[in-house]
Amino acid sequence: MKGYNGIYLMGNHPDVGRFKEAASIALERFDFLEVGVPFSDPVADGPVIASAGEEVLARGFWLKELFRSIGDIMGKAHSDKKIYMMSYANPVHNLGLMRFARESRRAGISGLILPDVPFVESWPFRDALAMEKLEYIDFLTPENTHGQIEATARAARGFLYFVSIRGITGADFKLDAATRVKIRRARRSSRVPVVLGFGVRNAADARAAVELAGGFIVGTGAVAALADGGPKGFEHYIDSLFD
Repeated sequence: MKGYNGIYLMGNHPDVGRFKEAASIALERFDFLEVGVPFSDPVADGPVIASAGEEVLARGFWLKELFRSIGDIMGKAHSDKKIYMMSYANPVHNLGLMRFARESRRAGISGLILPDVPFVESWPFRDALAMEKLEYIDFLTPENTHGQIEATARAARGFLYFVSIRGITGADFKLDAATRVKIRRARRSSRVPVVLGFGVRNAADARAAVELAGGFIVGTGAVAALADGGPKGFEHYIDSLFD
């Protein structure tokens, strides 16, 4: 299957130890790991991922602890593996853009994903990350026009995240004809890999995403597998994606 592929985990969920063990397992099979920052108003997250974030927040969450966990993971990972942090604008602003970028670099993070920041409002985040040589990950959706797709693709660094469905994470992976046309346009226009996310759950979804776009991100299934089966169940789920 190959492709440029990633997997999502909620930061420090279900606890710090199991999160770090699962993250290390994930980076043996995937090109990158997307780590979610628990947040009280996760507008892009479906119920499984939102619930995982709520559990971490209920225990008491400190961003510095997540940076520490990621640093431990990256200290053991192969040099070509990457971790991207997925957050929202408020937590980044609360810490301060430049401080967030510095702490991310020190932890070994490669870049930042912000699903609630429109492309036209992204430049302060983009500039702060660039100062620390980090990547700002751009989004595309089925609602983007062809002109927006080409402009975003030209600016993209790291990879280009194409949200394959209208809605939140965890829905079914169904691509209509118009969305397929836009994904192909993004792939032609982009200098970095195009990766499909939101809705990829199983091997058939993963193969379809790689064939169409060149890569995939799996999230809801991974978070649920770790919560229900621990690291062993999580590893079994990963194996099933590449059957």
